[in-house]
Amino acid sequence: MNDITKELAIAEKYLSQMLEADRTSNYEAFIERFDKTDLEDFNEDVFLHDTKLMREDLGAYKSRSYMGSLKGFKVDQHPKCMRFVWRAIYDKNEALIVVGIHEKDGVWYVNESTVSK
Repeated sequence: MNDITKELAIAEKYLSQMLEADRTSNYEAFIERFDKTDLEDFNEDVFLHDTKLMREDLGAYKSRSYMGSLKGFKVDQHPKCMRFVWRAIYDKNEALIVVGIHEKDGVWYVNESTVSK
């Protein structure tokens, strides 16, 4: 089995930053770690709408527990993508959070951030 300790630490750090950006409705902070090519249809209006719906459905974020990793979707622009999954506890409900990351030219980028209830 591959050691993914480094990649998990990066994904954890990026997820913490994105959750804080969700909490404060800060679009620029949320997309800071994304590869800009993965933001084609994701703009500030979409972000604000999504965070509003999440707050209504889930409430405030409380905590998370790591569940495991998956190989990323096989696409040409992210040949070494990895996805990480957490069980997240919110005030009103629970959800799964998936964060996908990939490395390009020595820099790690987010290419997926999904919350599913």
